[in-house]
Amino acid sequence: MRNRVTNAGYGDRTPFLTASASAKLRAEIDQQLDQQVLEWYANVPEAAHLEGRKVDSEYYKRNLIETAWRIRLLRVAEAKALVEIAKRSPESAQVWANYEQEEMLHDELFITDLEKVGVTREQFLATEPYLSTKLLAGYFSFLLDHEGPLGVVAYSYLVEYVNVKLEPKKLQALKNSVGENNIGGQINHSHTDINDDHPGEVWAAVRHLLRSDDDIEAFKRYLREHQQILAMYFEELYLDTLAKADQPA
Repeated sequence: MRNRVTNAGYGDRTPFLTASASAKLRAEIDQQLDQQVLEWYANVPEAAHLEGRKVDSEYYKRNLIETAWRIRLLRVAEAKALVEIAKRSPESAQVWANYEQEEMLHDELFITDLEKVGVTREQFLATEPYLSTKLLAGYFSFLLDHEGPLGVVAYSYLVEYVNVKLEPKKLQALKNSVGENNIGGQINHSHTDINDDHPGEVWAAVRHLLRSDDDIEAFKRYLREHQQILAMYFEELYLDTLAKADQPA
């Protein structure tokens, strides 16, 4: 008699990539992300605004609001992703569960910083997320329903890699423009990403999900698609804040 149970992570669990092949691919992926960052600065309106000497107050506040909303909305899909990951790889699921445990309540760090610049929790909750944020959450749901969890995990690798690479520079600029006492939540968030090696943690989950060359190509594509949706957000943020400020009274 044949056991009909198949989606329980009990198939061949030998990683598709050896440790050395995984390290080589990760270096290749990181090069892709470095190139995407260059394109980001060249093509996305005011993407580096928070790294400047003078930060627009409305831009700063709205970005914190949206960051907290993205964490709140995406953690629902990321929790659902754990179910799909567990069906494929218990090893990847264990890593992903630990990562999500560390990230799950980080929206509160940004809400704390909002309160320091005069935005109450009630005002945050009354602010509807941008369409780009809703589309990102919707894309996560599409991936889980129709393509699997790899694309969801890809987003976290993109965000963690870029944050560790660029966040220290942004935080130093914000210390000068906003004040170090006002950005404690963002500093704590960055310290977690760096000190707990979140890029490495997410990559460990990725490695166990990659099962073929097609998966590798899909992963690269997901990184580009996620950046396109993030670019939509920064354009929306720019039009809602800086562009309005530049209009004649």
